[in-house]
Amino acid sequence: MSLSLHPRDILWKTFGELEPFNPVWLDEVDHWEGYIAAFFQSNGLPWDPAQSRVVECISAEDKAPFVRMMDSLLPSLQARADCQDIDVVMMAHWTPDLHLGTSVVNHVVHQLNLSEQSFALAISDRGLSAPLFAFDALHRYLRHSDRRALLLIADQKHLLYRSPLMQALAPHNSACIVAVNRSSEGWRYLGYQRRERDALGLAAHCEGLKQHFGLTDRYRLVASPTLLSSLPAHGHPIPADDRLLCTSLFAALEQSDTRYDHLLLLQEETTITALAFQGTENQACD
Repeated sequence: MSLSLHPRDILWKTFGELEPFNPVWLDEVDHWEGYIAAFFQSNGLPWDPAQSRVVECISAEDKAPFVRMMDSLLPSLQARADCQDIDVVMMAHWTPDLHLGTSVVNHVVHQLNLSEQSFALAISDRGLSAPLFAFDALHRYLRHSDRRALLLIADQKHLLYRSPLMQALAPHNSACIVAVNRSSEGWRYLGYQRRERDALGLAAHCEGLKQHFGLTDRYRLVASPTLLSSLPAHGHPIPADDRLLCTSLFAALEQSDTRYDHLLLLQEETTITALAFQGTENQACD
């Protein structure tokens, strides 16, 4: 049986200040200036000290470390479900955590008092598609198990360096927990696909995905407003909030209807990543 997902198992929030400013941190400015310069150099990029946002980041009034965001969501998760049969915890993010080096997955394993045998992993090198890849990885990990998994998603708005892209996105601090299992409730997971955009164009690519996953004509397309605007009018578009970064597609899905098939679609440059879910109406036809 494939993974199942229900809207009640998707928890997400945006956050303001979760870590008040401490003046002592200003004594560490030189350390972080050196870190960010070395980070650029290790990636073969020139570094100009004028690019630094270290002081702005340290002094910001709306800092939100990943562990604090997860701590805010965990009580709601525990109120909705027994977490003791969770076998794997996977983290997906695009922006770096404020607390570099912190193991968010280990923190959640500890907070939920999960088994020491629980598997925990973080994925941070796949851009905004990280949670889509992670969801499929959970599917493969639990393929022959009746236990459950957690997908943790988080991004925060403060970088140590100036980024025109981040300035344009104006992101929120946001986090999401997706609890997945193999029950028969809600959507049934159909699969993951990642490939270069079809030479015939984005619309043809989407039609190919529809045929590949066997989606009905009434399927819901979940994507950013920019991506939706580049497609011919779709009968049932669900716009995702770009400011939520990696959380955006699942936040939009949380507010949707399990009766209908859904296609989560993301474009990064010329690469298209998709997740497909079968609605309960389509399952009844199997």
